[in-house]
Amino acid sequence: MNEVGYPHTARLDFVDNRVDEATGTMRVRAIVRNPDRKFSPGFFVRVKLPVGEPHPAVLVAERAIGTDQDRKYLLAVTDQNVVEYRPVKLGPVMDGLRVIDEGLRPGEWVVVNGLQRVRPGVTVSPQRVAMQADIVPAAAPAPVKAP
Repeated sequence: MNEVGYPHTARLDFVDNRVDEATGTMRVRAIVRNPDRKFSPGFFVRVKLPVGEPHPAVLVAERAIGTDQDRKYLLAVTDQNVVEYRPVKLGPVMDGLRVIDEGLRPGEWVVVNGLQRVRPGVTVSPQRVAMQADIVPAAAPAPVKAP
């Protein structure tokens, strides 16, 4: 619980062929390397299980995505430094960043900071910033006092 992200890897060894109708879960077993004996039988863990083959994707911070009635959009910056409205189709969240399935190409710039001050058609002086995930790290568990 006190680790950020998913620092350990494992290999699936078994996947049950049925889903428990009462809980919506299925049983799986994984092989986890445990050289420093961090894990013990019976522990609960957070698991991130990617499905499908990896593929290149455009990722943006959630704070860059706007909502216009029933659609999501980004404010992209053209080669002439003009802000442009881009309707986008959102994909899943990966490592705290949102996948953009349609509406933005790799390498294009988007407005992340100062969204309230820009509008489509305005010329801007863009500054490159890191596309950081909007993740708040999990808090460490509270210490337990002995009686």
